[in-house]
Amino acid sequence: MARQIIIIDDNVSDSNELKRLLSVLGAEIYQSLRIGMAKEDLAKFNNSDIVICDFKLADGNAVELMEWLDQNNIGCSVFVITDVETVADAVAAFRAGAKDYINRRLIRELLIPKIKVLIGKNSDDNFPLLFSRKSDGCLRAYSAAHAVAPTNLNVLIIGESGVGKEPLAQEIYDVSMKSNKPCVLLDCGTLHYLAQNHNAKQPMTLLDAVATQFRKAHEGTIILDNVQLLSQDMQSIILHVLANSKHDIRIIATASPDITDMVIEGSFLSALFYKIKEFTITLPPLRKCQEDIMLLADFYLRNYNQEFRKKVKRFDASAQREMRAHSWSGNIRELKHVVRVAVLKSRGEIITSKELDFDTPTTGAHVQFKLKASDEKSKITAAIAYANGNLTKAASLLGISHRTLWEKRKKYGIA
Repeated sequence: MARQIIIIDDNVSDSNELKRLLSVLGAEIYQSLRIGMAKEDLAKFNNSDIVICDFKLADGNAVELMEWLDQNNIGCSVFVITDVETVADAVAAFRAGAKDYINRRLIRELLIPKIKVLIGKNSDDNFPLLFSRKSDGCLRAYSAAHAVAPTNLNVLIIGESGVGKEPLAQEIYDVSMKSNKPCVLLDCGTLHYLAQNHNAKQPMTLLDAVATQFRKAHEGTIILDNVQLLSQDMQSIILHVLANSKHDIRIIATASPDITDMVIEGSFLSALFYKIKEFTITLPPLRKCQEDIMLLADFYLRNYNQEFRKKVKRFDASAQREMRAHSWSGNIRELKHVVRVAVLKSRGEIITSKELDFDTPTTGAHVQFKLKASDEKSKITAAIAYANGNLTKAASLLGISHRTLWEKRKKYGIA
């Protein structure tokens, strides 16, 4: 539990207001106008304490402060605040070890909840997942998310399954100007069930069902999760609703990387694609984020220690080598599973390579649709029929990429 918080800010009125907001948390709060003035107090800080520092001050900046803290072995959580956000400053702050980089006008909405997490006043499992990563790709994605969040632009988040697209979409909503308005999450893979599952006494068309969901989000946000799973009929319906709706709605959509191929080949409507991608954020796969693998593994290790009442402290060198070398086809979702099993299997305080179970399928092929040269065409036809014409779902059933499915359809003349 944090016992001390220091606010380093030369804007006295803002500093006093922040102190007022934090005073209810029960921590001892210090204030300083300069980094140099703060160092005497900081010498007493440890891992449980918190620093809130303006990015630029008269005698230095937050990055230089974090370098000084590191040189003096002073462990604490540093939050950087700024009047003007830039990607370069955000990346520099995160690389130096900042927990977050926050626009001053979003302090109440964004900073205070995260301070509460560290102090233990509430919990948020996604906080470490979103803000304790160090890879360039993730830092740029999170910086871009915070830059676009206060605007009204529609956002498309692209990434492989399991990389954390939905938590990032939720984070954009949480720090947006619409955070006090409704947020409706729609799973595009099951969107066509909306009408069927409605009250039988009041039958609805698909158009009515979608329009109802959009009305619920009036003046707020709709998160379209896995938008690439929309059938072409549903794409047309959503495009129609967006074009004719009088509701003030922001769209945050998530999609797999093959969404662009789908637009090129015509299986995803370009008009809808460009409507939802006014601003695009790409989340890299875990295999391209080597710096993040053990950070995330350590986070989940602590979580599962609590779940299983264990006292596992760390992964040994052999386990770390294998984890860094693994391809992580399932990304964070797979890593989470591997760590959970390893903690459960462990008999001591250290996890070795023997406790790691990487027996994760590299293909999602359903046994019923496993491809064989002798009946490939019939399997593909059956999978497409089973998926009601949803080619992305059919590709998943077959265990092949959307592009490969498109090539095989062309080869066999499958409509």
